Amino acid sequence: MSATNKYMQVVTHGVSGVQAWTEMAMGMTSAPEKPPHLSLIKKFYCGASNVYSEICVVHCIDGEDNLKATQALFDPKGDFLKGFYESPVMKGREATMNWNNMEVMVEYPAGKGWDDVEEGAVIGVYAHGVPNAAEWAKIFEKAVSEDEGAMHKNSGITKSFGGKMFESDWEVKEGFEGAMVVHVFKSLDDKAKFDKMFDPTAEFFGGMVAAGAAAEPFHSNGNGPIFTIDGV
Repeated sequence: MSATNKYMQVVTHGVSGVQAWTEMAMGMTSAPEKPPHLSLIKKFYCGASNVYSEICVVHCIDGEDNLKATQALFDPKGDFLKGFYESPVMKGREATMNWNNMEVMVEYPAGKGWDDVEEGAVIGVYAHGVPNAAEWAKIFEKAVSEDEGAMHKNSGITKSFGGKMFESDWEVKEGFEGAMVVHVFKSLDDKAKFDKMFDPTAEFFGGMVAAGAAAEPFHSNGNGPIFTIDGV
């Protein structure tokens, strides 16, 4: 695989307003004393997943040690996360938080890694069951890279990450492993077109389900246009 020891966490939760949450997030990054998660997470892709009431943040993490430290820091019973829920922006919204984690096994194109994703891009997150995530990753890497990235060009995608889902809130059918993909689109229109294809009853993915190569339930989310935050 073209990427190893990298992880992505897709976090969604309700907020009082996307603008209020954005101001809170940017305030943390500009504070003289940086919050501890900025030293663990290399890059953040941030944006609304609902017009005004829900945000989606993708944590980009290098190394298993940083992953474990991030998971410990964001323990729902820990003081760090409790502090967020004391803010007016997130107060009373504990039950809305969802975490979906991926071990990155494919990254195309390799480029500059996390920094290939620029502000203003649109993120699409997709997941479903597969018989074997490692074998699926080989097929996925071939699909996105063959013919000089024709799939990307035709779909308005600038970057893709794919891999095995683990310790996630999204359900995976018993007997299957979770495969997750994070596509980076040029625009909301490009994502909307792809979303219509990501349908277990539509031709492409319906054929995969019928062949046993993919299993429901299908899950999707995303955010954007995004702003990015660098770790420290």
